[in-house]
Amino acid sequence: MSLEIYDDAVAEYLGNIERTVKELQESAAICDETAEYTLKNQRISIQKYLETNRPYAQLLMELKHLEYKDKQTYSLTEIAKRKDETNPSYIIQSWLRNVNTLELLCLWEEEHNTDFNIEEARKLMNKTKEPSFTLTAKTWISNTNAKGLISKQGKGGGTYAYHEIAIDFITWLFPEKRYAFAKMIVIKSLM
Repeated sequence: MSLEIYDDAVAEYLGNIERTVKELQESAAICDETAEYTLKNQRISIQKYLETNRPYAQLLMELKHLEYKDKQTYSLTEIAKRKDETNPSYIIQSWLRNVNTLELLCLWEEEHNTDFNIEEARKLMNKTKEPSFTLTAKTWISNTNAKGLISKQGKGGGTYAYHEIAIDFITWLFPEKRYAFAKMIVIKSLM
């Protein structure tokens, strides 16, 4: 996906900076060299920012297309279909077997859900060590009173999740997105 949708915003931002710099020049608050230097550095800075944040912006745009009707949750089922059109529920179950995934879900629930049952969540985490155990979103929700995942049956059904959880799922499922985020963090730490 392209980031051209930001072109107008960037142009407007740079236009505002140019007007401000011009006003400062006209009032003799800054010299021509300083004005030129400021404008050049702003353009470079914005370009670096856009390049550095491109993977995150692209992910947000992808998620935007996956928003459910309530505009707060995202379809994990639709994301999983990009990997396996025929059995997206198996992909979601595989993600839920990962203890790190369950720990992330617990962190989200503890922050957003006062009714979350952490003891039941720990029991399910221990059960994931059993080879025959299968954890579904529905089991997770019913046993722990979780609200971060939503499981719907019937037409328009599937597994849905809130923003942070959907980002974790998509980066777990697509290593190239995880790698892009790692590179983004490294670049930001060097700036």
